[in-house]
Amino acid sequence: MSAPAEQWTVHGSRNLYTSPWVGLDLVTVRPPGHDAYDHHVVRLPAAVGVVLHDPDRGVLLLHRHRFITDTSGYEIPAGGVEAGESVEAAAAREAHEETGWRTGPVSRLLTCNASDGATDQRFHLVHARATEYTGPPADAYEASSLSWVPATEIPGLIRQGLVPGTLSTVALLFALQFNFI
Repeated sequence: MSAPAEQWTVHGSRNLYTSPWVGLDLVTVRPPGHDAYDHHVVRLPAAVGVVLHDPDRGVLLLHRHRFITDTSGYEIPAGGVEAGESVEAAAAREAHEETGWRTGPVSRLLTCNASDGATDQRFHLVHARATEYTGPPADAYEASSLSWVPATEIPGLIRQGLVPGTLSTVALLFALQFNFI
């Protein structure tokens, strides 16, 4: 195991922009042994991603287009964690809103940084069993289609670049590696 990393010193922060969805700060930092400089930090709320699983059907994936990166592919249900909301409650809410499926108990898989060189966003990745279909998703615009995909097909989708988002890729690989699906 290596020695602990030396911490950077934060000398101050100035907000440049804030909305309910994103913030941008200019933070003055000094790396060990170097001069201080200004670094942009994108402030994003925490997000939850749900590996929604049914033992007989597989994993429920959304297929959608992301205009920002101009990519299309499969994703797990995901969204923001609202103020005062637990990760588990956010997971159940997002899964139901985006798929029409209620979940059983939610198990945390891991929490990781989205892009820790540029943003403070944390991804909370969870597993839940699909328990009850209540009807079409409330947020039907979230996906062009929903597909139950056998767990054995997921590595191939990832290798082919058909799961382009980091949140979904990491959650699915973790769930596969540690036998959640």
